[in-house]
Amino acid sequence: MDTRVKNPGLPVRILLATAISALALAQGVAPGSKPPKLRGETLDGKSIVLPDDAAGKVILLVLGASKEGGERTRPWKDNFIADFAGNPHATYYVAALLQRVPGPFRGVIRAGMRGGTPDAARSHVLTSTSDEDAWKNYLNLRDDKLPGVLLLDESGRVLWSHVGVFDPDEYEELKTIARNTLGQQGR
Repeated sequence: MDTRVKNPGLPVRILLATAISALALAQGVAPGSKPPKLRGETLDGKSIVLPDDAAGKVILLVLGASKEGGERTRPWKDNFIADFAGNPHATYYVAALLQRVPGPFRGVIRAGMRGGTPDAARSHVLTSTSDEDAWKNYLNLRDDKLPGVLLLDESGRVLWSHVGVFDPDEYEELKTIARNTLGQQGR
C-alpha cells in the first residue's frame, strides 16, 4: 500500500488559505473607510440617517444586535459621555439593530428602550429596521451578543473601531484618538 501524499503542497495551501481568511476576519474595519448608512428612528420620534445627520461632529456610534448586545453598549456610551459631554463638537448614538426582529415585537422593544432611557438621551438612541445586514457585514459582527463600536470623524469616516465588550485599554485608545481629532480642529 502506497502511503505517500499524492500532492504534498495541498496541505500547505489549505493551511495558508485558512490563515489568510483568519487574518482578514481579525483586521476589522479599515480606518478611513466610510461606513454604510444607518437609517432609523430616535426614541424621541425623529427619523435619522447616520453619519449624515451628525456631519461636522466626532461621533461615537455603538450598535447592538440583541438584548445582551444592547446592554453591553452602555459602558462605551457612559464613558464617552463622561469624557466628552461638554464638547459641542462631539456626540454619540446608540443603535439597536432590529431588522431581524418580527414586526409586532419591534414596538415592544422600542417602548422598553424608551422607558429605560432618560428624556434628555432619547435623541441619541435609535432603532433601525433596515440596515442590520449591511452593518453586521461591515463590522464583521459574528456574535449578536457583542456590540460594535465606532469612532467617526466629522466627515463620517472611521477613526477607530472595535467589536466586543467594554475594555478599558480599548476605550483609552478611542478617547486619545477622539481628543486628538477634536484638538486638531481647535476644539
